[in-house]
Amino acid sequence: MEKHLLITVSDEVSHLCGVRFVAGFFKEKKPFHLTLLYVAPTQFTGGWEADRPRSRAIIPTETQTRGQKALERSAEILVEAGFDEAKIRSKLIPKEMETVKEIVMEARRGRYDAVVLGRRGYAAFAGVFSTSISTEVLRQPLPCPLWICRNPGLEHERVVLCVDDSEASQRIADHVGFMLEHEEHRVCLFHVITDRGRQTRDIIDRTAKVLETNGVASQCIDWKIAVSQNVAEAIMEECRETPASVIAMGHENEGSQGFFGGIFSGSVCSGVLKRFENGALWISK
Repeated sequence: MEKHLLITVSDEVSHLCGVRFVAGFFKEKKPFHLTLLYVAPTQFTGGWEADRPRSRAIIPTETQTRGQKALERSAEILVEAGFDEAKIRSKLIPKEMETVKEIVMEARRGRYDAVVLGRRGYAAFAGVFSTSISTEVLRQPLPCPLWICRNPGLEHERVVLCVDDSEASQRIADHVGFMLEHEEHRVCLFHVITDRGRQTRDIIDRTAKVLETNGVASQCIDWKIAVSQNVAEAIMEECRETPASVIAMGHENEGSQGFFGGIFSGSVCSGVLKRFENGALWISK
């Protein structure tokens, strides 16, 4: 089954964590269509029309050049990794509104299977977290899961799939299964028992069935149960003991702000992302 990813690209070609993660993580390249997106900063030229000021966004030549180079380098990395050049599309669009809104609008138009954001390392992330593109995207309604990629961590062909009895957990399991169809990555179903934990084995069995239905081999699936009141710390402890390239989790809507509004306010996702330095966090509502 074909898979279509939207990968955001910055002009810092020495990083491109999202591109490098996708390039190295998947062994089966044929199913993928990849769209590379560069949102170019603009300048506005003004004039008067019908006694009213008007403005038009233009991309400075230098910015256009940097963006094209970043897109070209990103495509090169992907082609060198084995992806079909004919299935890689590059889009350079002018920033006419907030960058996050441009990304969200493209995600809605393209009907992608995931939006891939790169990160610039832990120190930069911690410093600009409150205003980062990743945070802003999560405040908007996205039609697909989001991947936040830090340092790729590709030496570990392992996915920690965090599971509970929520519908969001089943949705992220379905996404993981879909993306890992015919791959050989090991998937650990990780469940944390708190004082609200219940139906533990049923959760594990149902999630394993979702993965197998999507084409993940049963011999690639294992599971582990932890007991803790701090779910994020339990997840990170598991990844310290046995490193992984991906942590995947679902998140239920909370209050009027919904999934994206509160996910980084003391949530498990926030706790994991602040600590997970070498890999990608896959999040689904």
